Amino acid sequence: MNNDVNATWPKLPVALKKIAIDPTSDDYELMCSNYFVTGRPKLILRATTERDVIASIQYVKKIRENVSHSIPFSFRSGGHGISMASVNDGGIILDISQLSSITVTDAEQGLVQVQAGAVWGDVAEALRPFNLIISSGDFGDTGVGGLATGGGIGLLVRRLGLTIDHIVSARLVTADGEIRVTDHQKYPDLFWGTRGGNSQLGMVTAFTFKASKLVEEKSDISLPFTVQTIESQTSNLTKFIQQWQSWITHASSKMSSNLMLTAENRNTVHINASNFWAGSINSDAKALFKSALSLSEVNKQQLETKSYAELVKAPHIPHSGQQPVFVKNILLDAMNANIGDIISKILVSPGIIGIEMRAIDGPLNTINADETAWHDRKAKVFLAMWLQKDTEPHAKEVFGPLQDLGTGVYSSYSSDLSIEESQRIWPEETGRKLRKLITKYDPQHLFNQGHYW
Repeated sequence: MNNDVNATWPKLPVALKKIAIDPTSDDYELMCSNYFVTGRPKLILRATTERDVIASIQYVKKIRENVSHSIPFSFRSGGHGISMASVNDGGIILDISQLSSITVTDAEQGLVQVQAGAVWGDVAEALRPFNLIISSGDFGDTGVGGLATGGGIGLLVRRLGLTIDHIVSARLVTADGEIRVTDHQKYPDLFWGTRGGNSQLGMVTAFTFKASKLVEEKSDISLPFTVQTIESQTSNLTKFIQQWQSWITHASSKMSSNLMLTAENRNTVHINASNFWAGSINSDAKALFKSALSLSEVNKQQLETKSYAELVKAPHIPHSGQQPVFVKNILLDAMNANIGDIISKILVSPGIIGIEMRAIDGPLNTINADETAWHDRKAKVFLAMWLQKDTEPHAKEVFGPLQDLGTGVYSSYSSDLSIEESQRIWPEETGRKLRKLITKYDPQHLFNQGHYW
């Protein structure tokens, strides 16, 4: 690499030269992007130790102080965050993908230490021999650090709740370069903000999670999941949504349901449903799968049982900005009677890829709203709009009618980095408390990339 990264920047410390990548480096093109966008940073620091993380943060702090506070500084673990803030143009990326160890420290208690650069598919595979599972995202290449600080809505959300609700402790580096191990007793304010507040208070390097051991009848498959995929259509989306919500609300917590809605015109909506039963297929599962077929006009359905680890296996796909999209979302405490008509109109708007809908009721609703920085503990449904990237300027206008119905926003699933979106993610007392913590732990606003107060 070119040791003179930028003539106006402070000289790169010797300790960082061995982990530095710049546009002249052979592996720059492999490291400058995430899954959704191509970045052109001036410098990438690929940390291999916690000491590298500290040195990197100190170096960025010096650049901000001596050159410009506006120089972007991004964190990247898995590089799959829909906020797309893990890369930037003209700044620095701190990549922690090499900090990826996964250690079961107490199998009986389900205690697992996971470094923040690991990806969730690899976590699932590491836990498989212990018959343990952590509620996480549903794509294996998603990074632990981003998801576990933002919330964590996954295939087990109705069964186990959010990922953040299974964090026992978090180890993070704050803006002063100090390592702080946080839990309910040590730095409880940081522990609160780390769970749901993203990386605004520091760079998390490792978590201790309490994994779950799902009780299951004898099976040849470790932690079996039965997946029903349905391709169908409806001419009455409002009726379908009402029936779907009634079906999933009354279903066992072992059942999760994700929908993707698309349309070529306002008369017919196409539905791709993925229904997940946490276990081998039995009479209860069969009854629920059968009733799911009555919700719409089915064209095709398939049933398959596989292990959870296989379901979320990490493909380790190199990132090149291969999915240029823009995503907006809302959380809903209750379904509005007109939501089907609103969605039908949005689906035929230019640039719309589809509307995603998930049932998230269950354990997340049992946690007090002030327990973590995740605000909306009454949410029952998650809804997201996917658009082609080039239609981003119209996204807020198109999404407006749905935004007005929302009772919250899930930060990890939003490409909207406006201050208004941050106010929707962390409203009222949650936002006020988070701002106070930022003033306390990061007064110079070093960690201000992405959704930020």
